[in-house]
Amino acid sequence: MKKTSQIISAAMTLALGILFVILKADVVGICLTVLGVALIVVGVLDLIKMSVVSGVIKSVLGVAVLVAGWLLLDVALLILGIVLLIYGILEFIKRLLGKKKGDRLWAYILGLVSPVICIVASVFLITSRGSAIEWTVIVGGIFLIINGVLALISAVGSKN
Repeated sequence: MKKTSQIISAAMTLALGILFVILKADVVGICLTVLGVALIVVGVLDLIKMSVVSGVIKSVLGVAVLVAGWLLLDVALLILGIVLLIYGILEFIKRLLGKKKGDRLWAYILGLVSPVICIVASVFLITSRGSAIEWTVIVGGIFLIINGVLALISAVGSKN
């Protein structure tokens, strides 16, 4: 990749990360709207190409995303939270009962941390989906900012 392309890519990643941190949950609404419109456009293009079944399905999905996108997202997060809760509880019990005589205490305790984090995250997803979305977008934005800065440093320092 050329140096200018690397710099542009890094700057775009950095800008996207900043937008995620500033706009928070609004980013999800924008993405849902863009996805819904894109599905409708692709569905109409399929209808023009005489692919009726595919065009109708894509168009209906696009309308569904536009009309009930947040509801679909809430249902998906609720299901994810329930599955994560079940996984966390089962994994906690498995690790709790799986201690062997020769295991180190710190390794055993650290092995219990992951399921506890899963349980806490699942409760957060189930009870407060709006905040969960917002924090996920913020954390994703921070990762994008870090990635953009590192890519920018790498691009400026490269010899291409």
